[in-house]
Amino acid sequence: MLTAFLAVSLAMASPGFVEHGPRTGNRVALTFDACTTTREARPFDPRIPAILHSLNAPATLFVGGGWAGTERSVLAALARDPLFEIANHSFHHPHLTRLDENGIRGELVRAQDEIAAVTGRRPVLFRAPYGELDPRVVKVASSLGLTTVEYDLPSGDPDPRVSTRRLVDWVVGAARPGSIVVMHLNHPRFHTAEALPEIVAGLRARGFELVTVGELLGVAAPPGP
Repeated sequence: MLTAFLAVSLAMASPGFVEHGPRTGNRVALTFDACTTTREARPFDPRIPAILHSLNAPATLFVGGGWAGTERSVLAALARDPLFEIANHSFHHPHLTRLDENGIRGELVRAQDEIAAVTGRRPVLFRAPYGELDPRVVKVASSLGLTTVEYDLPSGDPDPRVSTRRLVDWVVGAARPGSIVVMHLNHPRFHTAEALPEIVAGLRARGFELVTVGELLGVAAPPGP
């Protein structure tokens, strides 16, 4: 989650940046990053989409281009499921704010191309690796027709000190109307899958409707193949 000053600066720099959805109403978006990484022995946790599907819980999946290339069959199946919205998470998962504009553009375009090659659709939403943004990143993304999506509710699932119980209690308790929750799809050692059923149940018990980021923001989904 960005500092308030940086979030305001990014919003002023480009209308293509969001940190959360409307604070009126009762909608919340669950999002999952599928990061490009070689550090994990198992680059995908199949329990997460299975749980979401069983609970009829929509979600937005921010997919790294490198991950898309190595998990083509997985991504193709996820893209066919109407519950899931596929979005861009750069290609190599670099620190984009350390790159020049050509480097940023290359990361985003290459991810767009890889995802489209697998799914037949070019994403309209983008999330920066590590949540690191500056006005240049947002500007480049906007020039490519991408809305930059930050988040206002980091789940904390990468933290090894965060238990399943703490993960559930934090996400359910901290959610607000319009919240965008970030979790991870390709780190099986995290407690995300164990916590997910209670997170979904707890948010619904609080009266929240779960939607994709596109639905939350009113951003049109890309046309099908």
